[in-house]
Amino acid sequence: MLTLSEFCNKYQGTRVDFDGYYGAQCVDLYRQYCKEVFGIPRTESVDGAKDLWYKYDLFPIEKQYLRKMAYPIASGDLVIFDATPKNPYGHVAIYIASEGDRVLVFEQDGLKQDGAKYNWRSCDGMLGVLRKKS
Repeated sequence: MLTLSEFCNKYQGTRVDFDGYYGAQCVDLYRQYCKEVFGIPRTESVDGAKDLWYKYDLFPIEKQYLRKMAYPIASGDLVIFDATPKNPYGHVAIYIASEGDRVLVFEQDGLKQDGAKYNWRSCDGMLGVLRKKS
């Protein structure tokens, strides 16, 4: 298993397409992270990243390994963002740090298809986080 730092170093600038469909999406990076860092063999299929939050109770794998929390506490938590007018699927990213009303995340943008990268994001639209159960 990789550490958070090893994972980010391995995939920075890389297009991660975990399932081989729809190109490099944020959920692909989420799945790769869950497998390589958390040791979760597979995660549930979703229509969009926001479903990781809204449909959490319907996902037995996520419920077994991950718990819902209101705010990120530690590097490596998975931040879930709601849909927006430009992105009806929502977004999932790996939390690194925060400063004021912004979070530093490691993410992949399925619209831009430019590979995984660090990015500062506003907390606007943040639904909550998923954290690995101890």
